Amino acid sequence: MKKVTLLLLILFLVMGASGGYGYYVIVLEDDTDDTDDNPKSSSPPIARINPSNPKIQANETILFSASDSSDSDGDTLTFTWIFEGDSEPYSSETIERTYPDGGDFYVNLLVTDSTGLTDEAETIVSVVEDYHGEASGDVDGGESDQIEFPVESGVVSLYITWELDDNQQITGTINPSSVNLMLNDAQGNNLENETDVQEGDGSWSISSERLDAVGDYEFIIEGEDGSMSYDVTIDVSY
Repeated sequence: MKKVTLLLLILFLVMGASGGYGYYVIVLEDDTDDTDDNPKSSSPPIARINPSNPKIQANETILFSASDSSDSDGDTLTFTWIFEGDSEPYSSETIERTYPDGGDFYVNLLVTDSTGLTDEAETIVSVVEDYHGEASGDVDGGESDQIEFPVESGVVSLYITWELDDNQQITGTINPSSVNLMLNDAQGNNLENETDVQEGDGSWSISSERLDAVGDYEFIIEGEDGSMSYDVTIDVSY
């Protein structure tokens, strides 16, 4: 409430009995109610998705939550979820989803407060699938076979096993066959290397800190002496 004071200066010319002139000041006070009739402005909510930019395995269940969303006015919030590849909207604070296939999938959250104001948040879910590959063949001296396989971001480990059989032992040749084995990453860097490998079983296990390069890796079997058959298994875990 504001008090408005009006000053009214009135000059009176008064002829008194004494023959004098006088000046008089009259003060008028007016109290007026200046209350603002406009209601307090409302702020929109803030939408947040948890977790943000998650990475999961295919067929793994993930729980999305909008509980970190907020409204500075304390308004009641409602939530609407939209998931890529699913035409149905979902209305709840939390929701579970399972992705059967690998890839990147878009998620949108619309938050609405009780006054109708809205805010949106979005994220991308990266779904990865473990890789399993098998290969078999034969190499002779001076020949080589290359087995390519993908390594994506978020890899945990790489495990390669092999079984080598000396073809010349079958034919009765005395000298044993041998091969050289190499593993190169997607940038051509050599991660493992064994030479003069003869008949038998073996394996390499590579941890994530050595798997920075993303792309196609290459396992090479190079014939050195004689003739060798091979069976190779490659597993990439995420």
